[in-house]
Order: sequence, then structure tokens, then C-alpha cells
Amino acid sequence: MALNLNYGDRKIFWGNEGLLVAKLDATGAKPTAKNIKLVTGLVSVGEMEDQAETSNFAADDIANHGSKKGSTLLQGEMVFMQTDEAVAEMLLGHVKSENGLGYVQTGNYSDFIIQYVNKARKKTATGVVDGYKINVYPSLKATAEAGFESETDSSDGVDPIQYTIAVEASGTANYRSQGKTPAVISYEVWGEQAIEFEKMMNAGLFVMFPDTIIPATTGK
Repeated sequence: MALNLNYGDRKIFWGNEGLLVAKLDATGAKPTAKNIKLVTGLVSVGEMEDQAETSNFAADDIANHGSKKGSTLLQGEMVFMQTDEAVAEMLLGHVKSENGLGYVQTGNYSDFIIQYVNKARKKTATGVVDGYKINVYPSLKATAEAGFESETDSSDGVDPIQYTIAVEASGTANYRSQGKTPAVISYEVWGEQAIEFEKMMNAGLFVMFPDTIIPATTGK
């Protein structure tokens, strides 16, 4: 005898293909992302840890079921090779100096809708399929100025400076799905739908919303 198990698709995700920063505008008929900026130099997005407390309560014959107390609050960090204009002026709230050669810290951190994209691949019963994972934080803001560091590995030189920005994310009533206001939503597109996503993004930067439609065919 042998177990006849049907495993789910095996997926892997890697790389930071793109980071978009935008303002969430709720003045129209439905919320939209405005003033979308492509941020360059992203190295990594650190673990976004949920700070909301979880309580346990009895349910039926199961000893512990979990339920969150209060709204979800994610805290983590983003690491950059450079703090370009979109990072300095938007995420960090900096303003340009009088001579235009530098940035002045204001200490004012605003909320933005953030989207970053990872490449993806999965092994299915019929073969390998490529795609993208699209992570959207509807309300994310920096909580401190960027720290920076570099390491010297040898006498040949030093590694490039990396800038780390502490961030936190929460939900907002202007980005709802299934009646919920999540702090993050992760979308996935595969195969022909991923090709259409590429075409749409190349034609004009956009941020995914729960009702955004990505065609499932390439039109060939």
C-alpha cells in the first residue's frame, strides 16, 4: 500500500523587481493611487512583524482558537543602496536645501501606499510557470531617519553604504477587501496573466487594488 497524496504547487519568490510609492487619494468615486513614483536602489524589505496582540478562547472541542485584539500593526525595515528623490522627499519627508544640492530633514513622516514586486516561479503537475508576487501596503510610513552602514571586507576597498529605514504599516478604510482593512495584501499572477501584468506596468505604473483586473490571456 502507498499514500496517494496530491501536493500543492511548489512556489518560490525572489528579487525586488520594483518598488512604487504613491499617495492614496479617496476624493473620487473610489480610492486611487496618485503621484506614483518608482523607487530605485531597494535592497531588501525586512520582516514586517505584526504587533497586534492575539488572545485565545475556547471554541467547540478545540482548546485554543486565536483572535487578534485591535488593528494589525506591522513593523519592519527597508534597506536601500541609495536614498533617491522618491525616498527622501516622500518616505522621509525631506525638503531640498536652498542650493538644491542636499536635503533637509523635517521630521514629518506621511503615510503612503507602497507596492513592491517579487519574481516568482512554481512547479505544477504540467511544468514550470513564471509569475510575480505583488505586495501592497495600503498605509505605510517611515518612523525614523535612515541609518547607514558599510563594511570593509579587505584592503581592496569597502562595500557600498546601505541605508536602513524603519517603517510601520497599518490598514486604512480607503483600501478595503472582503469588508476588511488589511495592513498588507499579497497578489499573485502567473503565466499569461503575468505577461499581461508586465505589459500594463510597462505602459504605465499602477498600484494593485482588490478590484484591479489583470487579463488572463495575452490576446494572441
